[in-house]
Amino acid sequence: MSATYKLKINRNHATDVFAFVDGRYRPLTGFLRRPDFNSVLNDMRLADGSVWPIPIVLDIGSDERSDIENADRVELVDANGETVAFIKNPEVYEYCKEEFAKKVFKTLDINHPGVKEVFGMKDYLVGGEIELTENIGGLDLENYLTPAETRQLFKERGWEKVVAFQTRNAPHCSHEYIQKLALDEVDGLFIQPVLGPKKTGDFTDDAILGAYKIAISNYYPSERTHLGVLPLKMRYAGPREAVFHALIRKNFGCTHFIVGRDHAGVGNYYGPYDAQNIFYNFTEKEIGIKIMKFENAFYCHGCAGHNTADKCDHGDESRLLISGTRLREMIRNNEEIPGEFMRPEVADYLINHSNPFVE
Repeated sequence: MSATYKLKINRNHATDVFAFVDGRYRPLTGFLRRPDFNSVLNDMRLADGSVWPIPIVLDIGSDERSDIENADRVELVDANGETVAFIKNPEVYEYCKEEFAKKVFKTLDINHPGVKEVFGMKDYLVGGEIELTENIGGLDLENYLTPAETRQLFKERGWEKVVAFQTRNAPHCSHEYIQKLALDEVDGLFIQPVLGPKKTGDFTDDAILGAYKIAISNYYPSERTHLGVLPLKMRYAGPREAVFHALIRKNFGCTHFIVGRDHAGVGNYYGPYDAQNIFYNFTEKEIGIKIMKFENAFYCHGCAGHNTADKCDHGDESRLLISGTRLREMIRNNEEIPGEFMRPEVADYLINHSNPFVE
């Protein structure tokens, strides 16, 4: 008789389960087993050689270990006690948190949000292929389409070349400038903000989505732009996370992916262009998506318009640069945000938003 162990999982793990199911994490079919986990840490590849930079894992405690080791499958249940899915033939294994943190985040500094999370994980991991229940639910999010649905949308619109833009921020004019530069080379622009847990001080999901709706309706070509969402936890893994985000957008049917300055970074843990340089470790065929690299963009008074650092000959005194910290301060204090930096409709929306930041 087969044995089943019931394991409660959190929201982030449930999001991972649905990502296995609908193809966001292809080629993964479940939480990593030991050979894949070790290979991802050391080589940014699965054991079969496929590119994969971030370990997608499910941690368990010592009190759960023996029961799961003796089970044929693990029943995953959410906070409401509802069955989400099953793990077939589970494998339980130990891992080193220091190695995990150092290799993925390039630091052991507990002030890094990703490192802090790793050191807060339980002591064992359980891996195995996900098996669905007949009545599995899914994601009920505004603007979310599965990879299959997004591919169909692109096909219906006749978009053969589609560039994806990843963001966890409200839109400002420098991002708009880069997006439109990329759009000049493709048929469609797929703006896909990350919705999910973020660090304190980041924009909330609601603020990001509302701001982008305003920006797109007023300033983007509607027939060539689509606003989606990506349910995903930010890991702040910098270069590795850039590769992770690119692979996910390939699964959504995108042919191009924008990587700008300090993609998925936090603090000063990564160099400004480390997230671009990491792609030299892989061929475009291996990644399956073309990486579009852009230097830092800004408004230049000398150029009388927006530009990027590699094309502008003017000094910093001509450039309008507003840090994320300063922008948040301006919004909180109801200060006027320069129109060269942020569209006035977007700025008004954020200033009047009841709570635009993660507390």
